[in-house]
Amino acid sequence: MTVTITPLSEREFFAWYSLFEEYAAGAGVEVTDEQVMRVWTALQVPGAHAAVAHDESGSVVGLVHAMPFERLLQSDGGLQIEDLFVARAQRNQGVATALVEHVRGAAESRQHTLLRWSARADDPAAKALQDKFADAAGGWVLQTVPVG
Repeated sequence: MTVTITPLSEREFFAWYSLFEEYAAGAGVEVTDEQVMRVWTALQVPGAHAAVAHDESGSVVGLVHAMPFERLLQSDGGLQIEDLFVARAQRNQGVATALVEHVRGAAESRQHTLLRWSARADDPAAKALQDKFADAAGGWVLQTVPVG
């Protein structure tokens, strides 16, 4: 499948919204309109990076959201992929790889040194995608600690 990756634009809001709802449902999260608008607004701030994948017919079939982060000790930073999703019918066709490559290019053009993203440990497809891009020398493990 040939895909075209473009920065997220206002004209794609409803197509993005539909994919975002599907993504949230797959994660077991029911989103409200208020939550969706909070995400949309967050994606508009300077430094945020959001993009969508279009198939040959121009339909939006994937999304990626990335936010900047800093590493204080190293005096550098990068982009953290917060959300990465491909519509079920278009999976295993290179769409996710193209989206990650797009964010990687955005990070490079901003002279960032890293691209990060997390995935569920029980998601073999996500793990395989991460392994495709991983720097074996990195060696860092992210842990999630509930608060409250």
